[in-house]
Amino acid sequence: MKSSSWFGQLLITVVLVAGGVVLWRAGQLEERMAAAERDLVTLRYDSAAAAAEAPSRIAVLLPGEGRTVTDAATLRATAAYWEADYNTVASNPAAKLLAANASYRTIRRDGGTWQAVVGKLDQLVKGYAEILREEPGNVEAAFNYEYAVRLRAVIAARKQPVAPVNPADQTITIHGSAGAPPEESDMKKFKMIVPMRPDERLEAEKAGKGTTKVRKG
Repeated sequence: MKSSSWFGQLLITVVLVAGGVVLWRAGQLEERMAAAERDLVTLRYDSAAAAAEAPSRIAVLLPGEGRTVTDAATLRATAAYWEADYNTVASNPAAKLLAANASYRTIRRDGGTWQAVVGKLDQLVKGYAEILREEPGNVEAAFNYEYAVRLRAVIAARKQPVAPVNPADQTITIHGSAGAPPEESDMKKFKMIVPMRPDERLEAEKAGKGTTKVRKG
């Protein structure tokens, strides 16, 4: 009787320890995902890709962790895209829109004869069309589809070689293009107005006011 009780307690202990290990590993995965998202928005793409590494087999067993695995793959693909590693992103079947965008960047990076570029754009248009068939409400895919169709038409009409574009020369980031003052603006005339403190406002109200005159006699 005592041996069976001891064995039952040992079994419960093992189960609890195993569950604790699984939850601990899952917590580590969530922490890495948060760090990857932070690194991504702060433009540290290499750190984001490293933080969003594939989760362990133990963490995958937890309910709901399938979404986390997908998010990790998407983060790695996004980091690779903004690092201009387009070949890696284009071969990722899980991120179709990002892969299509990477294919477009590859076409612009490589350039070539107008016939070759038009042929590649044909495949790109088909890729965006497939995404729209699966997600009719995808606004980004719809815009990119229309843009690729018009770009293909322009290149086919001009029949001129397409010059390659170096990704390093582009200043666009995950947040968009960097802002800058208008070209004709004179930043030397820029003035900064700082709100006054309450005591400063009281002093300003008293300025220019004379003291009460005392009548003589």
